[in-house]
Amino acid sequence: MLERLTICLINMFFPPLSVMLIAGPNTDCLINTFLFIAGVIPGHIHGFYISCTYFHRKRKVRKGRYPGGRKAGIYSREVWNGGASDAHVRELYERERRRDEEKMVKRGRGKGRKSSSGRMEGPGAAAWK
Repeated sequence: MLERLTICLINMFFPPLSVMLIAGPNTDCLINTFLFIAGVIPGHIHGFYISCTYFHRKRKVRKGRYPGGRKAGIYSREVWNGGASDAHVRELYERERRRDEEKMVKRGRGKGRKSSSGRMEGPGAAAWK
C-alpha cells in the first residue's frame, strides 16, 4: 500500500520518474518523458496507466493468478508480469489453463462429448470406440 501511494505521489509531480521506478529505464520511460515534455497532462495519464496496470497485475500474481498477456501501450516485461519473473508467469499460466480444462471436463464440455443422438463426438471420441 505504501509503495502504491509513493508511486502515485511521485506521478503527480514528475511522471517519468514514477514510470522509471516501476518499469526501469526503457521504452515506457522514454515515451512518458516525451509525453510529459509535449504536454504535462498526457504524461500524467500515461504514468497512471502504467502504474495502475502494474499494481493490478502484481495483485493477481500475489493471489496466484495469471496476470495476462501484453497490454496496449506498455512495452515493459516488468509491468506485463506484475513484477514476477517470466518463469513464474509461465507457471501461473499453465496452472490456470489446467484448472480451466478440469472445469470444462467436469461440466461435460471437455474432450469426447456426447451428441444429442448419444454418440461420442470431438477429439476424445476415438478413445470411446
